[in-house]
Amino acid sequence: MMLMAGTLLAIAACLFVLVPLIPGINAQQDVVAWDPSAATNSQRVSRPQIEPSASGFAILSGQSEAVWEGATVGIDSGGLLPEGELHLKSGLVHLELFSGVQVVVEGEAVFSIDSPMQISMTRGRARAQVPNAAHGFRIKTAAGEVVDLGTEFAIDVTDDRSSVQVVDGEVELRPQGTGTGTDSLRLFEGESMDLMSDGQVSQTQTADLNLVGPVAFQRELAQSQLNRLQRWQAANERMRTDPRLIAHYQVDPNADWSRQLVNLAAGRDDVASDGAVVAAERAVDRWGRNGGALDFSRTGSRVRLDVPGTHRGLTLFCWVKINSLDRWYNSLFLTDGHEDREPHWQIMDDGRMFFSVKVPTTNSSKPQKVAHKIYYSEPIWNTSLSGRWIMLATVYDVDSQHVSHYVNGTEISSEAIPAESLAETIEIGAASICNWSQPMYRTDATFVVRNLNGVMDEFAMFSGALSQQEIKEIYKVGDPY
Repeated sequence: MMLMAGTLLAIAACLFVLVPLIPGINAQQDVVAWDPSAATNSQRVSRPQIEPSASGFAILSGQSEAVWEGATVGIDSGGLLPEGELHLKSGLVHLELFSGVQVVVEGEAVFSIDSPMQISMTRGRARAQVPNAAHGFRIKTAAGEVVDLGTEFAIDVTDDRSSVQVVDGEVELRPQGTGTGTDSLRLFEGESMDLMSDGQVSQTQTADLNLVGPVAFQRELAQSQLNRLQRWQAANERMRTDPRLIAHYQVDPNADWSRQLVNLAAGRDDVASDGAVVAAERAVDRWGRNGGALDFSRTGSRVRLDVPGTHRGLTLFCWVKINSLDRWYNSLFLTDGHEDREPHWQIMDDGRMFFSVKVPTTNSSKPQKVAHKIYYSEPIWNTSLSGRWIMLATVYDVDSQHVSHYVNGTEISSEAIPAESLAETIEIGAASICNWSQPMYRTDATFVVRNLNGVMDEFAMFSGALSQQEIKEIYKVGDPY
């Protein structure tokens, strides 16, 4: 028995040593001599399944001209608000706590979301709408607490006082230094009161706090979004005459559905073909329009197209809403094969963007084993982004010999292209958006799943490299928030 145990340990040790030698296991390697998009199940080792998690107590459901300070720069609508102190320098934001409480905060405001049932506010103005399921919600200030008893109320917090006004229902005021006993008092609809920093209570100095509530805020936000949509449509008309644009696909929510995407690029002769939609279904786009996007979550979903010509460099961008990254490779744009000078653009299951161009055989002294480089970003997606619209872009710049990845108009990585890995021209041919060619060229009907589990409402391709500023402007004008 001891001999058998020793033998098993020896075998296990050998397997442990051999695992790193399996092609594709080391995802951090810079140069590989194989195409990971052609990997089979036997070439990957299963990763341990960890239940997805996220952090936060509330969603930022909308913002109007909001300016955040410090670590909160870049908070996006639809995202989880981070823990800790938040500083809204100006503008309006709409918060949805997981308890169901809706709060509109007006800057300048300093506050933290302590739990789904509590906000602490150092200064600022807010209006809270509390459903029955969240009775007991409170806002804490230096002058005391406001506890909901089934209401909508407004609060204005300064250094020396907290002014409270009940819009509807009832609240309990607990001045600083008191508990839930006789020192607390109740306010009813239309009543207002000041909690003073010294623990005293007085009639409010403000007849009406006049704060925007959640309903009015959403109405204003909808009008603001309509204005942004119109500006984006005008910018699209200008972009389509750009001589570098070779493909621009959108779904017209007002047009008859023919399962064909018209290529809207008009600036040159060698533009891509119209796209043939396979399996994907129409969905709500980032502007809230029914039928303005394509849902690729159904297995086999894709848009088929053909891109002629050769191109000195490449820029790709798209707006996507990802449900999950539950495939090893989640396609954004893949050529049918991976021949010389052909690009692949996708997202790994760990959230990294992936871009590669097959190095021409003429670049190598060993054509049968041509090394090509994969350009990864840092992880750009996790479960907290599920269901949120984001703009992704990648630039293959031949002149500067760099590959850059962008998220929401911001460059998140830039990597030099080694001389031996440079493809001075790119060729595409037949390709798929949000999927790849399998099993089209095979007699075996079984294929690995690589379609994007999510929704896309815009895809564009440029011949050549767009600048950082151009990517930023495309995002800025296309941001629905």
